[in-house]
Amino acid sequence: MLKTTVLLVVAAGAVAAVGGSLIHPFGKIAASGSDLAILREAQVHPETLAIVQRACQNCHSENTKWPWYGHVAPVSWLLARDVQQARAHMNLSQWQNYSRDDRLRLLSAVGSAVRNRAMPPQRYLLLHPEARLDDEERRQIYRWTRNERRRLTAGETPSLHEPSSLSQLEPAGRK
Repeated sequence: MLKTTVLLVVAAGAVAAVGGSLIHPFGKIAASGSDLAILREAQVHPETLAIVQRACQNCHSENTKWPWYGHVAPVSWLLARDVQQARAHMNLSQWQNYSRDDRLRLLSAVGSAVRNRAMPPQRYLLLHPEARLDDEERRQIYRWTRNERRRLTAGETPSLHEPSSLSQLEPAGRK
């Protein structure tokens, strides 16, 4: 009797998980990674772009690579909500569609979030350690956001060269 009850509970759970995976509160989950270019119309050094691709684009672009558990309810619902919210804040695949003022605001927010270790979030890093940023990578993204804000403000197109050291941009003692 107990064995039958356990089997029924397990079977009901499996049916609920499969059924819940087919019914998604945030709409259909897109296919994994479309490989759209990100940060189109931005001036970003290839090395910095590679860091942003590794650490940011999985949530903040159309290039999301959904893990296997991202297709199983209710985890899929949580992941889809997180990605939807991240893209609502900033979608790197749509960078070229943002106004100059929006880009300036986003660059300021990115620089601050990365420098203050708010991004990538710790709970994301638990399952995605490859997105972890070391101190130099954080400085590199921050430098890029600062340089890009300057470029947008000045209305010019500088070279893709980014200083190799934060000390080249800031007075001594401001690291």
